[in-house]
Amino acid sequence: AYEIPEGSRTSKGMNIVNILPLMPDEKITIILPASELDEENFIAMVTKKGIIKRTKVSEFRNTRKSGIIAISIDEDDELGFVRMTDGDQNIFIATRDGFAIQFNETQVRAMGRSAHGVRAITLKKDDDSVVAMEVTNENTRLLTVTETGYGRISNVSDYRLQSRGGKGLI
Repeated sequence: AYEIPEGSRTSKGMNIVNILPLMPDEKITIILPASELDEENFIAMVTKKGIIKRTKVSEFRNTRKSGIIAISIDEDDELGFVRMTDGDQNIFIATRDGFAIQFNETQVRAMGRSAHGVRAITLKKDDDSVVAMEVTNENTRLLTVTETGYGRISNVSDYRLQSRGGKGLI
């Protein structure tokens, strides 16, 4: 962040691809704010095809200017969501077709940076994809909004805990 030039309130800014040395086929999908990197925390990553990976924050301590590999992804997949966890929270994942699964993050073992990950949710159709991922606890409330604009607020406790890799609840 120290390489980002300071600008005035009315300045245009600078494209982040001019600051980070990205490969031609790379794009930024997530920026994770981390003011304090507690070595005991984890970073949970979920792809659009339902793969989850959990890595200790300490694995990202020594970065290079060109960056480091955080997850290995299949060619037809892409990173969708990244959240910081404390090691004993629940992970809630929702799909485009209206299915959701909630499981404890301890069901996903901590992996190294270059690992691929494991199945978080089984997608029923090829055109289905993960559209949301959130770290929850028993007091979390969820706002669910459909493509047509209908929405509802529900308690996360309305969704029972399941095993990782299941098809989820409608």
